[in-house]
Amino acid sequence: MGLFILCFLFGRLEIKINGFSYLRLLNMLSAHNIYIWNIKEVHGGAKLNIFLKDAEIFSKLCRRAGCMEEITGRFGLPFMIRRICRKYFFVAGTLFFIIFLTIVTRFIWLIEVDGNYRVATADILALCREMKLDYGTYKNSIDTRLIENEIKNRFREISFVSVTVSGTKAQITVSETIPTEDNAESDSGPADIVSSDNAVITGITVRAGRPMVTEGMSVAKGDILISADVEIKAEQEVLGTKAVRSDGEIYGRVTERYDFEVPFDENVKIYDEKSICLYELEIFDKKISLNFYKNDTISEKCDKIEDKMQLRLPGDIYLPFIINRTEYRPYRTEPERLSADEAKNRAESIVAAKIVNTYPTDTDVLGKELTFSEDGNLLRVLADITVIKQIGVMKAYERTKEDGNTEDRS
Repeated sequence: MGLFILCFLFGRLEIKINGFSYLRLLNMLSAHNIYIWNIKEVHGGAKLNIFLKDAEIFSKLCRRAGCMEEITGRFGLPFMIRRICRKYFFVAGTLFFIIFLTIVTRFIWLIEVDGNYRVATADILALCREMKLDYGTYKNSIDTRLIENEIKNRFREISFVSVTVSGTKAQITVSETIPTEDNAESDSGPADIVSSDNAVITGITVRAGRPMVTEGMSVAKGDILISADVEIKAEQEVLGTKAVRSDGEIYGRVTERYDFEVPFDENVKIYDEKSICLYELEIFDKKISLNFYKNDTISEKCDKIEDKMQLRLPGDIYLPFIINRTEYRPYRTEPERLSADEAKNRAESIVAAKIVNTYPTDTDVLGKELTFSEDGNLLRVLADITVIKQIGVMKAYERTKEDGNTEDRS
């Protein structure tokens, strides 16, 4: 193994010796401490291997011994480097790629936002552009702490935000606050947390305020879940109450009802023509068309499917090269009469899509129950969807002393 590594690093030559005095040459090589191996006798001479560094001395000794040498093989890193250096364009391209990669990895080429449901991603990205965090921003000029504070100050729905830079990617992770009723105070004043739906409590975590419910209790919409009234005690004696801003998470099992209609007669899309795919290369925010289709070759009746792929290296090294793919699927419509089973399957698909588009990822969908009734040319659907979700919303503190609460603001 050690000989193999040395041969690769320093290079080796495979040489054929011609001449009747090659035995004398072998003795001379041994006397000069030249390492040889893989000695094989061939017709009229021998074959052997030597290191590249001994080639010059080997040639001199061959002439002194009256032998002819013939190099039959060159192996190892030195010969690889020589072969590569002869390919000027390859060497120049490699150097250019290394320099280009060193430069582009100093900038941001992808910004991702995660964890937002009520605040639009476009609004967060617009604020980031104001704070000099945008596509192509120099990484060393980004102040992540300043951006985090500005996002929390601008969007009251966000309680936590983290901005991290990894490779050429900026990751913005946010956590939103509990939804607030329209009449709730927007500042940090006292507030209760009330139920947004009729539900059965499945979990409760209180960080501020007094819990009014326990797991397993049934609550109605508007019931107080966490009260802002906190008792002030001194040696087990209640001196009064203090209003605080409640904080916590309350999960409940809720059954939500949706009703909609599915017509039995509808126009169905028939895709019997070949799709047209258009490609566009986006380099440094500049778009270059890669297709040869004219606009008049695309039918007006077609579905448009857009997709994009950004080139990247291992890790979070994204490059400023984006391939945009747009697929046009021409179709024609034909009237079709759905059977009762087909209409019910269509209703199942509609409910499944509504679940995906309506509920955030932290919602646990326990099940759904559909009730069907036919009404002429329509299938009426009543869908009951049972989920476990957060049901707490903020409500402004409205109680007074007449309600039996003595408030001590000291």
